[in-house]
Amino acid sequence: MKLAEIQTINEITPIEGADRIELARVQGWQSVIQRGSYSVGDRIVFVPIDTVLPPAVWNSHLHDKTDPNKPIRVKTVKLRGTISSGLIFPLSILDPFTDYEIGQDVSSILGIEKYVKSIPVHLQGIAKGDFPTHLVSKTDEDNLLSNPDVLNELKSCGVAICTSKYDGTSGTFIKELDGTFRVCSRNLELEDGGNVYWQMAKKYDLQNLMDNGMAFSSEIVGTGIQGNPMNLEGVELFVFNIKDLNDNSYLSYDDMCLTLENTGLKVVKEIARIHGDDLKNITLDYFQKLANEQKYGNNPAEGIVIRGYLNNKTVYSQKLQKMLSVKVINQDYKD
Repeated sequence: MKLAEIQTINEITPIEGADRIELARVQGWQSVIQRGSYSVGDRIVFVPIDTVLPPAVWNSHLHDKTDPNKPIRVKTVKLRGTISSGLIFPLSILDPFTDYEIGQDVSSILGIEKYVKSIPVHLQGIAKGDFPTHLVSKTDEDNLLSNPDVLNELKSCGVAICTSKYDGTSGTFIKELDGTFRVCSRNLELEDGGNVYWQMAKKYDLQNLMDNGMAFSSEIVGTGIQGNPMNLEGVELFVFNIKDLNDNSYLSYDDMCLTLENTGLKVVKEIARIHGDDLKNITLDYFQKLANEQKYGNNPAEGIVIRGYLNNKTVYSQKLQKMLSVKVINQDYKD
């Protein structure tokens, strides 16, 4: 996922009742800009939501007035009743003597990092080692609005399945071909102990339940985790991916449900299944509207995850260079 990249402004539209600001569209995003500051076709630096900027001269207008050294988190806001997601900066914040290409990632140049929600110390656990990426990828969905070309890949699938995006902490459970059992947080493999990841492994007896050569990617949600936005009693685990290490393939959503049937494990909730001509006519706006409709009870949910399948098999995305799976965030969600 690119945290800051060179892009062009595709469209600029007025905002009703606003004289000083207008709306610019970049990729699938819409972002409020100062009126007259940019034109359609301008090359700019675009920074999407869920990123963190270091305080610098080029973003001084965003500094916290009480603490100018505080890192700047980019998130969706509403200005004059209009949704604004992401930030647009002029190319002048970069080296003027360097040629930059459209799509080039400049986050490392600007010191921009991904926003990662903090986990309470008592839940984190003791690291045993790095996350075993040679066995399974870390869980990090790309945003569809940053990858609008992926929409055409989705249209070529037999079906797209949308599931609810749960707001908790990512846990991965691996049982290698030789039976070695591993428990991981988002970035680390963890020692057995009182952390929430091993608690879940023991609650569901995963070491015995899982077959050799399987990896479960899941979201752990509930009491004491990210404010428990789903208002669950206790802590629960929801599986969203199963990888078969025998052939390095991922199970489809339907096969995942069949595999976990009668195990006591839950899967993330399916909210839409789009086939055939309906899929060919699908738009970015459709997925954004669907994401905005999702709720945890009466409160806005985080969003949706969309995966494409063909003949009940996962599809490889040439655009993403991995499984065809993207997210869309609910514009009304607050964390």
